[in-house]
Amino acid sequence: MRRRIGLFVLILYAAAGIADGAYRLAEPSTPPGSHASTAAALAVAFCGGLFWPIDIVARPLLMSR
Repeated sequence: MRRRIGLFVLILYAAAGIADGAYRLAEPSTPPGSHASTAAALAVAFCGGLFWPIDIVARPLLMSR
């Protein structure tokens, strides 16, 4: 049963990361016509989507021990 809960939490984590990355890519952060920051926006979207849910998941797990 614990493995199922862990898998469910991992799937939720991945979904939250994907949703945040997509949101960061879709938000207008540069003026129209500027192509120089496309790679930077992709890097920020990836890092934001990957790392912000860690805090949400890790804090309750660390407090429970």
